Amino acid sequence: MPIKPFKDLSLVDDFMFSEVMRQPENIKPFLETLLEKKIQRVVAIDKQKDLKDTYDTHGIRLDVYLEDEHNTKYDVEVQVRLHRKLERRIRYYASGIDRRSLEMNADYEELSDNFVIFICVEDYFKAGLAVYERESHIKGAPEIPYKDGSHAYILNADFTKGNGSPAVLDFLRYIRASYRGEQYDISKSSYLQQIDEAVNKVKEDSGREMEYMTLAMKMLDERKDAFEQGEARGRAEGERSTQIKTIKRMLARGLSLEEISDMIGLELDEAERLAKQE
Repeated sequence: MPIKPFKDLSLVDDFMFSEVMRQPENIKPFLETLLEKKIQRVVAIDKQKDLKDTYDTHGIRLDVYLEDEHNTKYDVEVQVRLHRKLERRIRYYASGIDRRSLEMNADYEELSDNFVIFICVEDYFKAGLAVYERESHIKGAPEIPYKDGSHAYILNADFTKGNGSPAVLDFLRYIRASYRGEQYDISKSSYLQQIDEAVNKVKEDSGREMEYMTLAMKMLDERKDAFEQGEARGRAEGERSTQIKTIKRMLARGLSLEEISDMIGLELDEAERLAKQE
C-alpha cells in the first residue's frame, strides 16, 4: 500500500489525529463534551504511545493517551478500518493501561479510572447510533452497577440516530466528511474551526512532514516483515503437510519408519512424530 501524501492527510489519519488531538486545548473540550464531565487540567499527554510488556507479546500503539488531575487515564483512537472483535481490542488496550497504573504493593483501590474511546468512520454495531457506551451491571439486577472504573465508548461517524450532544454529532460529521474527502461547513462551530486550523498548521510544518514520512516508512517495513514471516510460515506448514502425507502413504505400502526416514532424509524421531499427526 503506497504512503498517503502528507498534504492529503486529514483528522481521520492516525498521524494527523495524534498531532492535533494531543494538544490539551483540542482534546479537553472533546472529552468534556462526550463524557459530560469537567476536566480541570491535563497533567500528561502522549501521542502514539507504545505499550508492550515483553518482546514476544502483542504490542499496543495508542493514538492519544492522557491523564487528568485525578490520575484518570484516557485513550482516544481514530479507526478507519473496522476490525473484527473491537470489544476485545478495547479490553486489551484497557488492560495495557491498567498494568501501568498501579505501583508495586499499592492497593487495588488506588487503581485509577480509565476511558477507552474509539472514533470509527463506520458503524461497528450496525444500529445507527452515534455514541455506543458500554454499561456494566449485575445480571438479573440491572439497578446494581458494576463499578470497576473501566469505561468504553465507540463513536460512529456514519450514524443515522443522533443520540449524542449537538457538539459531539457535529464533530462526527466533520470526521465523516474528512474521511470521504468532502467539505463540511464549520462556520458555526468555533471548536471545529480550531481543529481545522490545527490540521492546516501541521501540514505547513516541514518537520512534521519528515516525522510522518519516517514513521510511515517504519510501519510499512513492519507490515512487510510481518507479511514475509507469514509467507515463510505458510511455506513451512505446506512442506510439513506434504511430508506427513508422504510418510502415511509409504507406511500404507508396508515400509518401516526407519526406511522412510532414510529415504526422505529425516531423523527417525521426526518421522515418528510426523506419522502421528492427523
